[in-house]
Amino acid sequence: MIVGRRLSWRILLRYTGRPVAIHVLFALVVVSGYRLFAADWLAMPALPVTLLAAALGVLLGFRNNSAYDRWWEARSLWGGVVNWSRTFARQVLTLLPRPNPERNLPLTEEALGLVSSRLLRTAVELPSPLLTATGSRASDGAVRDRSGRARMPSRDAAPPPAKVSAVDTTPDAQAMPRGVITGMVEDITEDARELIYAQMGFVNALRCHLRRQDPLPEIIAFFRPPVLEALREEQNVPAAILLWMATRVRRIYGQVSDAQQVLFLHVTLDKTLSELTNLLGACERIKNTPLPRQYDSLLFAMTRAYLVLLPLGVVEDLGWLTPAVTAIIAFLFVGLDEVGRDVETPFEDDVSDTPMTALCRTIEINLRQMLGEPQLPQPVQPQRGLLY
Repeated sequence: MIVGRRLSWRILLRYTGRPVAIHVLFALVVVSGYRLFAADWLAMPALPVTLLAAALGVLLGFRNNSAYDRWWEARSLWGGVVNWSRTFARQVLTLLPRPNPERNLPLTEEALGLVSSRLLRTAVELPSPLLTATGSRASDGAVRDRSGRARMPSRDAAPPPAKVSAVDTTPDAQAMPRGVITGMVEDITEDARELIYAQMGFVNALRCHLRRQDPLPEIIAFFRPPVLEALREEQNVPAAILLWMATRVRRIYGQVSDAQQVLFLHVTLDKTLSELTNLLGACERIKNTPLPRQYDSLLFAMTRAYLVLLPLGVVEDLGWLTPAVTAIIAFLFVGLDEVGRDVETPFEDDVSDTPMTALCRTIEINLRQMLGEPQLPQPVQPQRGLLY
């Protein structure tokens, strides 16, 4: 997303440089033929050009408004992702019951056999040692470059299980939580920590899912090795993580003997997970449903046709000023056409992209601070006026 106060000329030239140069060159050919070779047939009445400009302006305005609505909806949806992530973490930390050793028994092999998938088995089994505060400090939760953009791992990188298992989680390595508010949540359980880590993994997986990137390298720091291995088999990783979280919460319900409390927990947390599911589906709708291609093709053809006719309509009145006027008008119309086409796809990891990397980092910082972790990743900063 462009956040700089001034738009870079590099970005402007990317949008308009080549087509504007072509139309200016064509205008120079027209005025040269008209003035130097007395080709009067190159001049045409200006009225058709004026009428076409008015129609083209209306269509460009309509298409760009529709494209901006899509961009703003995408940003609003990710605002919802931020808010519901904080809500989920708050509910997990304040509502989930303390572990009951008498009721927290491992499932039998017969009961585990009823679980439908490998992923869900990892949610109902008693967890192995989880990544704790030290484990979270070992990685900022994503593979990023200096500007905060996602970076694909090299072929020589170690597999996720090796990376996760190498994290030091010994009690001696733990640091004291910081902050007054986090101190109010006493003795954060491993269940709560695991669910909050899963929420961090969900938002990063959602970002990669929308950008058509591999999410597994981005969520290594948030899941145990068995869960990561099970997620490799999933086509829609964010949806699978939400299902895993719901199943993990259901496992925790088994520690509660009060039926009314179970009902309250189920309704409260299920609403939050349903909202996250709705946000996932809405983002996928924007990603997978572009504006009708008729708008794009028609406007592209009309814009280029108008800019071809423009020098013919003004050469008689403007003479050698025709290339200069053509350059200004071509810059305006080509820029509007290209900007509308770019803004209508807010999940393409481009200059007009929704800043999902920065938002994921914001969620990560907030949730880690709720867990009382002493060292937090730095927010993603704009680079050259761009925030990804």
